[in-house]
Amino acid sequence: MTTTDAYTWTKEGGLQKGGLKCEGVISPPEKYHAPQDSIYDVIVIGAGYAGLSAARDLTNMKHRVLMLEGRDRIGGRTFSLDIEGFTYEMGGTWVSHYQPHILAELRRYGLDKRLVATRQHGYQYDYYTLTTKGQNLDEIRIEPILTIIFSDQQKQITHEEAALIFQGAWNKFINVDGHYCRKICPLPYQQLGNLMVSRDKVEKVDRLSCQDRYNQIKSELTTEESTMLLSQLLMISGGDLAESSLWDMIRVQALGGHNIDNFEDIWLLYKLKDGQSHLAKRLFDDAVESGLDYLFRKPVGRVTDTSHRHGTVEVEVADGRVFYARRVICTVPLNVLKDIQFSPPLTTKRQEAINQGHICFMTKIHAEAKGSGLVSWQGTAYPNDLLLGFGDGLTTQGNSHITAFGGKEHSLFTPNPDLDNIHKALQSLHPMDIQRLVFHDWNSDQLSQGGPCWWMPGFMTRYQEELQASHGNVFFASADWADGWRAFIDGALEQGWKAAQEVARELQSIKPRAAKI
Repeated sequence: MTTTDAYTWTKEGGLQKGGLKCEGVISPPEKYHAPQDSIYDVIVIGAGYAGLSAARDLTNMKHRVLMLEGRDRIGGRTFSLDIEGFTYEMGGTWVSHYQPHILAELRRYGLDKRLVATRQHGYQYDYYTLTTKGQNLDEIRIEPILTIIFSDQQKQITHEEAALIFQGAWNKFINVDGHYCRKICPLPYQQLGNLMVSRDKVEKVDRLSCQDRYNQIKSELTTEESTMLLSQLLMISGGDLAESSLWDMIRVQALGGHNIDNFEDIWLLYKLKDGQSHLAKRLFDDAVESGLDYLFRKPVGRVTDTSHRHGTVEVEVADGRVFYARRVICTVPLNVLKDIQFSPPLTTKRQEAINQGHICFMTKIHAEAKGSGLVSWQGTAYPNDLLLGFGDGLTTQGNSHITAFGGKEHSLFTPNPDLDNIHKALQSLHPMDIQRLVFHDWNSDQLSQGGPCWWMPGFMTRYQEELQASHGNVFFASADWADGWRAFIDGALEQGWKAAQEVARELQSIKPRAAKI
């Protein structure tokens, strides 16, 4: 099956939209046996990992569940494409044993030993390139261990040297409490104050932006450290430094064991040999075997809680059909919630959070570069439309697969893919003979309207509790407001599991389940 999502470009075929093989595409797109006026126990809105986790758990508990999804596939902001036998991960990709929920799912389905490593050494360009633009080479402090290979402010260093530069810069940036965040954020799943730290102290730090913190320590940084730190901060947050939450960086530090040495192993090393869509399909098939009903290609437009009349929630999809359930779990991303009409209206505070939204509008691009030489390469460029790139395995043609990320300063996709600048941005990271490009524009995608969630200063202490709270009989679950790995697959699974448990407790007292309105 092929999905309508994603673009591909080749020298021979040019630019094409959709038509790419994806295991997550569901056919037929509808399957429900109950009459339309039946009352489900639960309607789950969205078939990303949060929705899949909730639907699987609730159907396994013998509840009648209907899943509604606007796309033609499962996975939400995570899906895999199969192009000529090679897997391209278009959204969420990497997994780690530091992430408890994804690890539990991998072990559940026997996939924990089917991992592959992104980093492979021993190929021709087994080094790291560090590119600083807009500066004279004379102004860059050169350590004896660094080797100049270009005259246009691009240097070749070893991967170990690059790691030391980044770790040095990050440790200066993140050490807001003198203990690398162990004092201010000792328990990352309890960020809003606990026995170890008061909420007042957390709120004070949460008001700071990444720009605020960078201004405090920039005089301590070398040019190399500034280049690498800025490129990583902008890539991670997908937004401007001034609107990017420092607390979100602190949370990342705490979740990684308060040690940046773990960064690459957690964020960019291990991925699924069979692809993320394969894992998502395992959750989906599990739910279907337990009786899940579903509709795909049907975005939800209205959710009406009528519990004051006959104890149900009405959910209307794009073609006008209305479905009924005792409880609803909405897994729609933060930036998309404004497109759904809720009745009664959401609280003023939740509407404020939705209208503000998150600020991550990152770019992710896959490139197939001729030859195997770039498989061992990594590089950073700042400023640049693409801030980070690295070799990510060999394609079935024996070419280098490159994954690259950019911030939001200059969109390479919107309103239309800018192929000339995409090529230039990749060449700025390292010269390469590009045979193929593969990408999806998450920012113009109406069902995502942005990349993985990153919050603005003050957002966490003001809105996280409200976003996690239920609204009558409507529950909300998304990686966008997870307690732990927010913006990660693990955070989505956490929220889906949590919502399923809360809903199941409420349903225990509701009988019978097979009534009609």
